[in-house]
Amino acid sequence: MTETPDARKQALRTRVLETRTALHPHQRRRADRQIASHLLRVLGERDCVDLAAFQPFRGEPDLTPALDVLAEAGRRIWLPVVDGRDMRFRRWQPGSAMTKNRFGIPEPAEGPFRDPKRLEIVLTPLVAFSATGMRLGMGAGYYDRAFDFLRRDPEAGPWLVGVAYALQQVDSLPADPWDVPLAAVLTERGLQVFRE
Repeated sequence: MTETPDARKQALRTRVLETRTALHPHQRRRADRQIASHLLRVLGERDCVDLAAFQPFRGEPDLTPALDVLAEAGRRIWLPVVDGRDMRFRRWQPGSAMTKNRFGIPEPAEGPFRDPKRLEIVLTPLVAFSATGMRLGMGAGYYDRAFDFLRRDPEAGPWLVGVAYALQQVDSLPADPWDVPLAAVLTERGLQVFRE
C-alpha cells in the first residue's frame, strides 16, 4: 500500500520532533544564542519596523533575548494569537501580559492587532524545512491560512522566514497545494535565502 502525503508528513514530523527534543540543553542554549545573534545582524541590515515572531513551544528556538533588544530599538513585535481556525498578530512588548492558548502556547493577552499583509518580516516556527524553502509545521495550517495570499503573489506581503535548528533540515518535503513556501530560514548556521 502506498503511503499518503499526510502519513509521510506525520512520520517526518514525529521523527524531527524527537530529534529536536533530544537536543542537550547546552546545545540548545548555544544554538539559541547563535540564532539570536544572526537575527540581530540580519535585521540590522534591513529597514523593518513591523516584525512578527513567536514564543518558544515544544523545543522551538527561543528568540526572546533578541526580541527584547529589537523592541528596545523601536521595532514593533507582533506575536500570533489563535482565534478559532485563524491566527491573528497582536502587539507584544517586554513585560506584556501573556496567556496560554488552547495548545498551551503563550500569546499576548491584550493589545492592538496587525493585518498579516502589513507585517514586513514574519519569523515562523516550524518542524522541518527543505533546501527549496518548503516548511512543515505542526499540521494545523495556521500559517498557511494566514499567509495564503503569498502563494498567489509572493510580493504582496511580508518576508516569511522560518526559524529552526539546522538539524531540522530534510532532503525533501511532500507539498500540498495550500503550503506557503518560505523566503528564507534562519538557523544557528546563519540565514539561508530561497527568494528575496
